[in-house]
Amino acid sequence: MGVVTNGGVRDLDEVHELGFHFFAAQVIPSHAYDHLVDVGSPVKVGGLVVNPGDLIHADKHGVVVIPGEVASELAEAARRVEESERGLINLCKSPDFTVEKLKDALKKL
Repeated sequence: MGVVTNGGVRDLDEVHELGFHFFAAQVIPSHAYDHLVDVGSPVKVGGLVVNPGDLIHADKHGVVVIPGEVASELAEAARRVEESERGLINLCKSPDFTVEKLKDALKKL
């Protein structure tokens, strides 16, 4: 669970401990006179536009938005990527791994 806002957030450590996540335009140091302007409308945060209904994948390194209209295709796309990379992953985990074998495998991609 989380929130995407073009406003500010605070108490990052405490909120993280609760398992909640923020993607926000700024961090604010204290209470402020805040008021809601709108809910459920597109926001732009860090140059990224997020629309209601978008699927969001985020971690501490950033955010990727998958538009709602293609979200149903995501699982199959991920399966195809995993399938195409499985041989490379297995090679890297193999006790027979060498840099030369990796170079050869990458040439075949």
